[in-house]
Amino acid sequence: MTNVKHIAVISIYFIAMAIPLIMVYWSTPSTEEGFIAQLGMLMGLCGIMMVFFQFIISARIKWLDRLFAYNNLIDFHRRMGVWAFLFIVVHFLMLALSEKSVDMLLGYDEPWYINLGKIAFLILLVQVVVSIGHKKIKINYERWRAMHDVFAISILLLMFVHSFYAGDDLELLPLQVLWFILPPIAIAFFIWQRFFLFTFAPKYKVLNVVKKANNTYSVQFVPINGNAPYSHNPGQFHFIKFTDCKHLKREEHPFTISSSPSQKLHLASTVKASGDFTSQIHHLQEGDKVKIIGPFGKMSHLEKSHSGSIVFIAGGIGITPFASMLQYMADKDEQREVMLFYFNATESDIAFREELNHISENTSLKLKVVHILSKQDNWEGEKGRFDTELLEKYCTGTFSQNDYYVCGPPLMINAVIKDLRKLQIPLTKIHSEMFGLAESGSPITHHKKQAQLVSRLIVMALIVLVIVFAGLRSGWELEHV
Repeated sequence: MTNVKHIAVISIYFIAMAIPLIMVYWSTPSTEEGFIAQLGMLMGLCGIMMVFFQFIISARIKWLDRLFAYNNLIDFHRRMGVWAFLFIVVHFLMLALSEKSVDMLLGYDEPWYINLGKIAFLILLVQVVVSIGHKKIKINYERWRAMHDVFAISILLLMFVHSFYAGDDLELLPLQVLWFILPPIAIAFFIWQRFFLFTFAPKYKVLNVVKKANNTYSVQFVPINGNAPYSHNPGQFHFIKFTDCKHLKREEHPFTISSSPSQKLHLASTVKASGDFTSQIHHLQEGDKVKIIGPFGKMSHLEKSHSGSIVFIAGGIGITPFASMLQYMADKDEQREVMLFYFNATESDIAFREELNHISENTSLKLKVVHILSKQDNWEGEKGRFDTELLEKYCTGTFSQNDYYVCGPPLMINAVIKDLRKLQIPLTKIHSEMFGLAESGSPITHHKKQAQLVSRLIVMALIVLVIVFAGLRSGWELEHV
């Protein structure tokens, strides 16, 4: 049933992207313009539609998250942003080629609406480059996000105005109506997500702050209205906005829910002080006000069916989703076999140590924990990094039947997945989540491959559609270039 829903939503997305192409062909099945000009014009329409849908994909729509998972949506959002840029590049090149005019690309003596399109293209170029490499060029997250928002709205409006005045096909009434409707819809999604989503979010207050390890704190939240917190699956995350905390900015950040769903009185997130924002988390005090929206994500053992054992591989604060899952399994008196490899620098960095010991020793869950440290010379246990020998030493049975959950920094996840693949473990058995949601350079997983495949199939289908319609409208006649 889920696959049917996936296919249905993806099909609707593709059809909606193709609507302008269909409307153009339906209204004017033939034109005196050549094939190259038609190709450029139709590629431009597709690029604009891609930009429009970016606002919907990133709007944190709950039912889309339940279907695809927020991380995968953001990854798809990033890919389609790059494709939108490439479509616009082809749009400019084809139109310049059809007009035999380099000035259309490089000059500014063109009509104002043509120059408007060039400005939109340059902003889109900066947007793509900064979005892909904002961590490498070390732009503060909030500054990058503000820049991303301003650029996104600017690109949307400039492109729609440019196409409205520059495109002959926009003289058609159906397309004019569509072009007047789409920008307000996109802006409405943007305004809702950026300004109103937290306005109507449930209000919580800090119950307590408990130190779990070196620079690691677990924060418990309870609803201000006295009701029970929202329900969630173990391993999911939520967005928290600290609205009334002296030492923390009024910013929203994603944090994994580290408490078990069995805990009906409060929610908890465990945070490592590692950045400008999180380094102030220990200043939180009882009664500080926050707003929380969630849950999001599908990083939960409840989302999967398991034929073998479960293997958790955590790096540092990446233990948080597993802490939630393990506590939930113990609360439900499960008797399944679970293996946890937990990587840290030193013993003082190990979070949830007491809880893990309690679960492994005093519950029905068959949990085995292996701590691996990298920077403690007097440690008598395992040292170093994850490798296939470590797995072969502690795991029994057929490796390919187990499910492997990996959470931690991107470099660690990449390395672990490569080692797991050496053992012929299929990607469908490897589930990962990294800090900061999906980002460029993130590990190749089953779901990421699906996102790649879906984006490529949609793009290829659109290109075929563009070529066919361009050919039919031009009579397949090329300009003399």
